[in-house]
Amino acid sequence: MTKGIFEGLKVADFTWAAAGPIATKQLADNGATVVKIESFRHPDSIRLGGPFIDDKPGINRSGFFADFHSSKLGIGVDMNHAEALEIIRPLIEWADIVAESFRPGIMKKWGLDYDSLRKINPRIIMLSSSLYGADGPWSQHPGYGAQGAALAGIQHMTGWPDMPPAVPKGAYSDSVSPRYALAALTAALIHREKTGEGQYVEMSQIEATAQLVAPQLLDLQVTGTEAQRAGNFKPGAILHGVYPCAGEERWITLECEDETQWEALAALLNDAEGLNAARAQGRDALDSRVAQLTAPVDAFELMKACRAAGVPAGVAYKGSDLLEDPILEARDHFWPLHHEEMGTLKYNGPAYRHNKTPAKLRSASPRLGEHTDQVLTEILGFTADDLASFRDRGLLQ
Repeated sequence: MTKGIFEGLKVADFTWAAAGPIATKQLADNGATVVKIESFRHPDSIRLGGPFIDDKPGINRSGFFADFHSSKLGIGVDMNHAEALEIIRPLIEWADIVAESFRPGIMKKWGLDYDSLRKINPRIIMLSSSLYGADGPWSQHPGYGAQGAALAGIQHMTGWPDMPPAVPKGAYSDSVSPRYALAALTAALIHREKTGEGQYVEMSQIEATAQLVAPQLLDLQVTGTEAQRAGNFKPGAILHGVYPCAGEERWITLECEDETQWEALAALLNDAEGLNAARAQGRDALDSRVAQLTAPVDAFELMKACRAAGVPAGVAYKGSDLLEDPILEARDHFWPLHHEEMGTLKYNGPAYRHNKTPAKLRSASPRLGEHTDQVLTEILGFTADDLASFRDRGLLQ
């Protein structure tokens, strides 16, 4: 059988919410053994947030949590217990990577900061990801992805010129920083292969997200022009926007970068004269005219016709469209995995393909503490009597 590219890699995963778990999911789906540590006293916060399967809340029923934790093992250990290191120290000795995404200082409180970890395991690589970074004047401030996007300059540029800044859907910085975390971890692994040395990898979600506005920052420094909210406007494009189509909440994105594309779209909409007249009046008039013409048309049929004519177009997919999309299905993007409480659901696979070391999603997200006994006995070598003692003392939660 072909092995995943991270086959044999061992990860102690203390991450929570989204930014950290998305990064460790990439390791797990590509062959690494990833052990997630949490407890019923302090579960991963997104277990408590929907959407829940069948709209029934439950600690093991969150689709949000599920999609970030495929292929992982889950154990329940009370990290605030005075004797937690009795279990965690062997886990650190076993691991190649320790990943965490708490506010700076939490791991040190548990005796698991990098200086302590490398005394236990000199080859350990530690990843710490937080909103503001491990040091600096704001390192101890609480915050989530919405604040991260705002402080990285994203929200100031998002929205319409005559309206307040808009918040992009979801915790935006949580979706950006894992891509940098994975690259940084891979670089640290390569360095360790060459030198035998582990190292501490520390990142700020705000700094990672600020990479996305590099062109705007360069423009500001060179020309003095500060990027502003501009709706769907794209400089240099003849047409660039999202337009209504037939049906409930059906929209299509259309773009014309040159006259050839413009003429093709005008022919498809059968209104060259009206469209050219609206174009001469300005962007608002043009957007209004295009919207009138697309409103009664089926979005998928229009997208198909536009693509055949060489006009860039895409339906604004709903989640249900993604799950039924024939292109994603043909590329085996979604993996059906069975979960004891939620049943069989489709999980996102990696967005990339390794032809020699293909990814394989091996299991659905773990129920809280699902693999505690398995990990402690099969991986860490504890006995049944040890487990009974841990439970009697309240270490396993």
